[in-house]
Amino acid sequence: MTVGEKIRTYRTMRGISQKTLGELAGGINEVTIRKYEAGDRNPKPDQLLKIANALGISINIFMDFDIETVSDVLSLVFKMDEQVDLTVMGTKTEDENYDPEKDKENEKKAVEEETTENVETKTEETVEVKADEEVVTENPVPMISEDVVDPNYKPEE
Repeated sequence: MTVGEKIRTYRTMRGISQKTLGELAGGINEVTIRKYEAGDRNPKPDQLLKIANALGISINIFMDFDIETVSDVLSLVFKMDEQVDLTVMGTKTEDENYDPEKDKENEKKAVEEETTENVETKTEETVEVKADEEVVTENPVPMISEDVVDPNYKPEE
């Protein structure tokens, strides 16, 4: 997909006209936007940055990456890490290689452990008070663990 096709795609996704995009991008002429989209002209980096900002997207979306080596992949991963909080984890085998199957097993175990921790049940006693005496009846009530309770929850009265 060319840069112009990407501009048109994101512009139409936003539901704005070429004229509006030009205005939002700091006064780029509507005809210029049309030429970019048609592929008659290619925007300079500063114009492309203005267009990306006006569309609310990263300028990297317009970049085409030729990925041929592991080094190319790592360069992209480092670029992504600069823009988002990226965590890359893996499990090494005895021969120092990464094993995706081991990663899947470990991820499944972690999810199971987290689910088990979050679904603990506790019991609560119900107390009934009559006149001056206290009657305690044991009534186990399942409760959600405190670490998954919404602190902003207010029951309806």
